Amino acid sequence: SKASPQPGDSKSVNTPGVAVDVQVSLAPDLEKSASPEDTVFIYAQALTGPKMPLAVVRKQVSDLPLTVRLDDAMAMMPNMKLSNFAKVKLLARISRTGNAVSQPGDLIGVIEQVVLADKGNHKIVINGQVK
Repeated sequence: SKASPQPGDSKSVNTPGVAVDVQVSLAPDLEKSASPEDTVFIYAQALTGPKMPLAVVRKQVSDLPLTVRLDDAMAMMPNMKLSNFAKVKLLARISRTGNAVSQPGDLIGVIEQVVLADKGNHKIVINGQVK
C-alpha cells in the first residue's frame, strides 16, 4: 500500500468513497491444484439479487498472496456498484479456463458478509472447490 499518490497514478487522484481492501491467499494444501498462470477473480457480490460482480479484479495465481482494493470504478454496471450496498459478499476464485462464470472444479474462498463501512483488511483464503 502506497502512502501517497504517485504522479501519473490516476487511480489515487479520484478515489471513490467506497472501497474494500481484500487480502487473498491460497490454502497450502490447494497449491498443487492450481497452476501459476490460472486466473484469479477477486470480486464483491450483493448478498441478494443478481450475481453480477459489483467490482472485480482479475489476477493470476502467480500473483498470490496479494492485496487488492475493490471500488466503484471497477463496477461492471453503473447501477450495480459497491456504494449502493451496505453489506456485500467477497469472493476469490481460481479458474483454469479464465471463465468469468464459476465452474465446477474452480477453487474458491468466500467471506459471506462484509460491512463496507468496516475499513479493515478482509482476508480471503482460497480453501474450497466449486461443486
